[in-house]
Amino acid sequence: MLGARIAIEPAVAQLHSEAHVIDLHNDLLTKMVLRGGDFGRRHGAQAIYNPLAFDLDLPKIDEGGVDALGCLLFGGMPLMARQRFWKQLDAFFELLEHHPRLVQVKTAADLRAAKMAGKIALFLGIEGALPLEKEPQLLEKLAANGVRFFGLSWNRTNRAAVSAHDKKNPNGLSSFGRELVAACNQLGILIDVSHASKRTVSDLIEASRTPVFSSHSACEAIKVHPRNLDDDQLRAIGQRGGVIGVIFAANYLSGFFESTVDTLCDHIEHVAAVAGENAVALGSDFDGFVPLPRGLRDVRDLPQITQTLWNRGWREPKLKKLLGENFLRYFESL
Repeated sequence: MLGARIAIEPAVAQLHSEAHVIDLHNDLLTKMVLRGGDFGRRHGAQAIYNPLAFDLDLPKIDEGGVDALGCLLFGGMPLMARQRFWKQLDAFFELLEHHPRLVQVKTAADLRAAKMAGKIALFLGIEGALPLEKEPQLLEKLAANGVRFFGLSWNRTNRAAVSAHDKKNPNGLSSFGRELVAACNQLGILIDVSHASKRTVSDLIEASRTPVFSSHSACEAIKVHPRNLDDDQLRAIGQRGGVIGVIFAANYLSGFFESTVDTLCDHIEHVAAVAGENAVALGSDFDGFVPLPRGLRDVRDLPQITQTLWNRGWREPKLKKLLGENFLRYFESL
């Protein structure tokens, strides 16, 4: 959404440029499969919310100073799981083929090397377990193709896990879900608790041998929403070495029209205060068919977040931790 933006001070612009800027969650591949588009050209900002508009493209990624993006293979809805899940993987490799500046990364060392080489790094995740319900062995194929994290849940409960939106279901992670978590641990795939119910989040923390994380969530203490994490969950993830990527969706932060970059930064500061400054990260959900807060048109406006936090007294190294160093440290735990 359009809105007032603030001037970026030279010192902030330099810090943002030097930082390793990593955004943990986007749905670009879903949007590419559903509507197509030229990732190499600039797409204009929208005067009003348009869920089909692109938040991400190469020119805007450059302007936003982004070094790495977590790209999701969406498998949360039956239609996407049956017909379009694997098309998203094809779209991912087509992006790499057509745009030499993009590079797939699988490790923290790969992420650092990509930034040194001036490349934009992409790493793969899965959102929703529906595509694996009948063929869980396909997880090995996905790992071989570079999938690095897996969120078992989406907005609907599936065979593996209860969704955050399924308020009347007291269950959490199923026996099948526990089998998937064990397989992920063995394959070096990180566990994403986004979209999971409170019981499921607790079960995932308990079941996983490696620390879990959230690729895109906000704070229940600020905005009550089924998808937001409460303070106990934030604290548990942070204490175990995980990170929380703060989502940019306006309806998760406050109201559709009330949310601003300042509201987003309120959530960032809350995660840092509760989970620790080593546990906060960025998890935009760009191209996820969600409204953005006022003052944040798309990825090009990421420096607005850096400047707003600078104005609140954040400095290096705290800002660089948020922008990417925290996730790099977490990624190195694999």
